[in-house]
Amino acid sequence: MGRQPKSYSQADRLSRMIRTLASRAVTVGELAAALGVTRRQVYRDLDRIQYEGHPLKHDGEGRDRLWQLPLGYKGLPQITLSPNELMALYLAKSHLAYLHGTPFAEDLDRVMEKLTAGLPRKTVNHLERIVQVFISRPTMIRPYAVQNAVLTLLRQALLLQRTVRLQYLKAGRGEPESQEMDPYSLLLYDSGLYLVGYSHHAKDLRKYAVERIQQVELTGDLFEIRPDLLRRVVTQRPFGLVEGPAMPVRIRFSREVAHFLKERMWHPTQKLQPLANGDVLLTMQAGGTQEILRWVLSWGATARVLGPPELVELVKTTLSSASRHYSPTAR
Repeated sequence: MGRQPKSYSQADRLSRMIRTLASRAVTVGELAAALGVTRRQVYRDLDRIQYEGHPLKHDGEGRDRLWQLPLGYKGLPQITLSPNELMALYLAKSHLAYLHGTPFAEDLDRVMEKLTAGLPRKTVNHLERIVQVFISRPTMIRPYAVQNAVLTLLRQALLLQRTVRLQYLKAGRGEPESQEMDPYSLLLYDSGLYLVGYSHHAKDLRKYAVERIQQVELTGDLFEIRPDLLRRVVTQRPFGLVEGPAMPVRIRFSREVAHFLKERMWHPTQKLQPLANGDVLLTMQAGGTQEILRWVLSWGATARVLGPPELVELVKTTLSSASRHYSPTAR
């Protein structure tokens, strides 16, 4: 009957597989025979090895495809962090606290566990203080934990460049609509997640609020990222989230709030000009009229729009309409 293949635990099997791959190029069939497992299990183990960051390469096609790690590869070196580097990581982690319960937060927690496992005792003893150094208080939290299954599939589609079919509930609509699109990126804006990609129906880029995606289906279609669309995703500069034609915006802010204007970058194209009486003139080339309008209104009487004319008129009309709610005859 022949000698039965030895049974290995998962950790031992992966360790032996890594040593084999670092010594020579082998096929999936050869690994399956050597380890006494199925080809399907070997593929799962190869995926695990790649997922953990080992530089696995393959060459060829089908059953003759050869898999190999660099000759003499000894595995990933242990990563050690200084307290300052660890503090920076916890700052980044605290900034994404609103993603608690999603696959992104869970993966980040695992990364932190792996990194802290190799810390010297002195740093571990100081870890509680390091964690407390940064406190995040995001506003208008959205419950992304309930979108765990959706985000898991979106992450897979983004990494594999797979076309997806969404069941998407547009604002003000009672029933979700089917949307087929090629996902390009996830956009983080104002504690919100938006899926950006090419809509097959609109034949252009579109943004989808993740909390409105009710279902995701991965199709079998792979897509190629169009360089022209990717440039738009990366370089577009609307004032907020909505893309629109850039216009020359000029807003005068009173001296009472001038220091707030000077302390922040409101838009990449902004220029601030101090005026003789202490006021500040802000100019920028930005799109997204409605979002600029809402931002201007948030400053109340301390902001006055000087241009363009269509934005001036929109602010006047909005303020006039709002004032009617407070007239003596308003109900």
